[in-house]
Amino acid sequence: MIIQRVVLDSRPGKNGNPVAENFRVEEVSLPDTINEGQVRVRTLYLSVDPYMRCKMNEETGADYLAPWQLAQVADGGGLGVIEESKHQKLAKGDFVTSFYWPWQTKAILDGNGLEKMNQNSHIILCGQISQYNKDVPYPPPLPPAVEAIQKERNITRERFMVLNYKDRFEPGILQLSQWFKEGKLKIKETVANGLENMGVAFQSMMTGGNIGKQIVRISEDSSP
Repeated sequence: MIIQRVVLDSRPGKNGNPVAENFRVEEVSLPDTINEGQVRVRTLYLSVDPYMRCKMNEETGADYLAPWQLAQVADGGGLGVIEESKHQKLAKGDFVTSFYWPWQTKAILDGNGLEKMNQNSHIILCGQISQYNKDVPYPPPLPPAVEAIQKERNITRERFMVLNYKDRFEPGILQLSQWFKEGKLKIKETVANGLENMGVAFQSMMTGGNIGKQIVRISEDSSP
């Protein structure tokens, strides 16, 4: 079976802006058979996120985040539908998701204002996309005037990592799913179309071109 996938073709450098040309679409062969415990999926949506900028470097600077390798398929959050299953708890037609979904059309998968701050207060850091293209320490340095306020009021800065709350993922998804079914969730998202536009979508997201979540539609959901 011949499929399409997106690989990292070049690195932008620690201080460079990522461009669509850093990625390349290619055709590869996917095995016709799957093993026990595996599923074959058709990709419906792929997510592009700011943290992926770090994965474009040779070193991400974080022990929990592995870099993408040149000429290897990129990965991230994804959603798809099972076309074939050899997993006891998953069936053909089931929708599945993964944080490590390869950027390809089909795949075989295993079954986050200092001046108003109080004395001794805390700031939680989550998402600093404007800093991802800069070779600076983390947390990034503050302007001198702001740093003076931070020290005077003993304000701490601590990063928030969603991976620290894995035990809340499942109940959170269940609650959000219920709210979605009830029409209580109102969302805005930017949708690009086609695997070949993964690089374009990523570049747009890194420069503020999206409203809400940036995702890429890889194929249409034809299930009833």
